Amino acid sequence: MTVGGAAASGLLVCAGLALAATSYSDPAGDHNDAPDITSVQVSEAPDGLVTITIDMRNYQALPSDSWINVWFDLDSNPNTGDFGDETLVRYVSTGEVELYDFDGAEMVPRTAPGVSGRFTGGVLTLAVPKADLGGDTVFGVLAVSSRSQALAGSEFIASDYAPDRGRSAYSGPSQAIFPDPGNDEDAAPDITSVRASDTPDGWITFVISTPNYARLPAEAVLAVAVDRDNRAATGDAGAEVLLRSIGGELVLEKWDPSARAWVDDTRPTRFRGRNSANAVTLELHRSELGDAARFGFSVTAADVNTQAESVLAVDLAPDSGGFYRYTLANKPTLRLVTTRLFATPARPRAGKPFAVNLAVRRSDTNRGITSGAVTCRARVGGTAVRAKGSVAAGTARCALAVPSTAAGRLLRGSIAVRVEGKSVSADFAYVVRS
Repeated sequence: MTVGGAAASGLLVCAGLALAATSYSDPAGDHNDAPDITSVQVSEAPDGLVTITIDMRNYQALPSDSWINVWFDLDSNPNTGDFGDETLVRYVSTGEVELYDFDGAEMVPRTAPGVSGRFTGGVLTLAVPKADLGGDTVFGVLAVSSRSQALAGSEFIASDYAPDRGRSAYSGPSQAIFPDPGNDEDAAPDITSVRASDTPDGWITFVISTPNYARLPAEAVLAVAVDRDNRAATGDAGAEVLLRSIGGELVLEKWDPSARAWVDDTRPTRFRGRNSANAVTLELHRSELGDAARFGFSVTAADVNTQAESVLAVDLAPDSGGFYRYTLANKPTLRLVTTRLFATPARPRAGKPFAVNLAVRRSDTNRGITSGAVTCRARVGGTAVRAKGSVAAGTARCALAVPSTAAGRLLRGSIAVRVEGKSVSADFAYVVRS
């Protein structure tokens, strides 16, 4: 049982009230985990063949979208070459080996019949003739493993550097071993499951399993986007509420349709969270969703480079880029919310048809009402004016004929609508034109 499941069981037994939990799965291993280098070994044979052996912690065979670059600073001068390097040997997951040399402006490919490579059992072995390294075996070496991820028209590149900074200094012909820390590769938190539940006091809980991280690192971002009105055409790609955990800091934002931008939630914000035991738990009070009884949500985990302001790896749940759907077990109390009072036409005219309209939405669905009883009251001076009530397209309507003798006088009254025992009303007053 997950952390959220254990908590849910305890509340159910103790409170004896409605509590439901829904679990959603996401494939493991789709978080763009770069090959994790744990050591680089360099040696030279008597025949002048230089061998580079690179151990990987997390792959016995390279993923199809990965490659390994080995950079050589042949003159041990960081101010020359391409950021210090004069030669590059690249091994691609297909088994192809490429050789590049710096021509004074950029790295250019060249044929390398003596260069070979193979990856087996989690180990990459490259053989490079000393002649292809300038004839010398005193150089700096940097190994970089990378893996690409295509998502929504973008490409993210996750990597591991060995060493993390600078170059490892090799001086042949003796063997040299350069260790690199394990678990330091770029990788997004790997979402494998999401468990959603809600309690009678209105708290909605999302428990997000991340088996590759006991606790999220500072450079990890986890976001839950909520489609509170279940409409793809509204919000930002359907979402109106955004919950984010950035380096452990919690941020709640809401979509502003007029500004077409995300804005911070107004205080007090009813959002909290915690992270432990390979799970992130985020809790949001249903009042932040306008008391919607049913909503959609999606989860995004990302590994970011804060200095470069770039995304390195992403995991989506669901992978389709859509939304999971969740229905509250503890339904909120229905409220009717008025959003607009307007007249058609804008001002009444003596002897002409006129209507007062009140737009009303339900708090449990965040949508306009579709039915209800409408009560209309209207008077001109001391005389009552008959009006007919109806509901259509989320709006309560009072339609009437303005008396022909009402020009210059005040038409006033009220419109009220009742739905499932709940009611809301608004007063109106208009000067009648001739």
